[in-house]
Amino acid sequence: MLRYSDRLHQGMDVYDANDEKIGTVSEILDAAASGTSPSGGGYLRVPTGFLGMGREHHIPFSAIRSVDGERVYVNFPKHRLDELGYGEAPTYIDLRVESAGRRNSPEATRRLRLREEELVARKQSVETGRVRLGKEIVSEERTLDVPVTREEVTIERRPVERRPSDKSIKDTGRTIDVPVRAEQVEVEKQPVVYEEVGVRKDQVTQTRRVSGKVRREEARIKRAGDVSVRSAPGTSGSWEQAMPRYRERWQTRYGNAASRWEDVEPVYRYGHELRGRPEYRGRGWDELEPEFRRDWERRYPNTPWDRAREAIRDAWEDATS
Repeated sequence: MLRYSDRLHQGMDVYDANDEKIGTVSEILDAAASGTSPSGGGYLRVPTGFLGMGREHHIPFSAIRSVDGERVYVNFPKHRLDELGYGEAPTYIDLRVESAGRRNSPEATRRLRLREEELVARKQSVETGRVRLGKEIVSEERTLDVPVTREEVTIERRPVERRPSDKSIKDTGRTIDVPVRAEQVEVEKQPVVYEEVGVRKDQVTQTRRVSGKVRREEARIKRAGDVSVRSAPGTSGSWEQAMPRYRERWQTRYGNAASRWEDVEPVYRYGHELRGRPEYRGRGWDELEPEFRRDWERRYPNTPWDRAREAIRDAWEDATS
């Protein structure tokens, strides 16, 4: 089986057999790098869904078809993720040597993965109405004033100096015909373009707030008999156990600020969870900050890194001190 571990890194995009994007690699689970052996070999941890805020899938190295630049291509279609069982996290066998110098057997260390639900917004285009643009004929009465000219006859009579006439009175057959003219108006109708009407669609984006109840799995430790239970070095423990300490630390340092603990708690929790990731152990803040920033901006694009940085660093330094 081909090995791609030396060519894989966080932030690579994963595409299925139909060249459809599945998600972005958030973690590489490989025995050579982490000191643990996931069942079935190495895996890619790939959050799916809107902005990567949906379920996490674990795609084994054996499903990788090829690696091309910043893209990873797998040999199955996207819709078969759950059918192939990639929605379930692999089990682990710890290969590291404990501080006392003894190596754990496969039965000595077992892992229980805790899951939680996150709200994922999916948008679907639906028809909410229809606009139809057409024409119809309507009639209306209009009046047009038109100047017209007509001829009128004026009879002029004036006395003249009396003189003999060369005609006898009985000769009365002579007449004068004067034609009289006038302009008449005929109405014609002709079509003219008076307006153009167009229709187009514009996309208007608005923000809508959605809410829903989500569930989360939490570890519950029950003791039977005389059993000593302690947290292993380098593990973070549950957020519920650690949160009061972070809140007290925040109140001591920033308690008089305008912000509220409810607003900064998610940021502190993010910094707290970083301590449990094996690839960050033994490394300092200055080295890891660019990587933290890329991960934060990918997962929470609506909250600028500059606003969250100090709280994340505070949680990180407190967790690793």
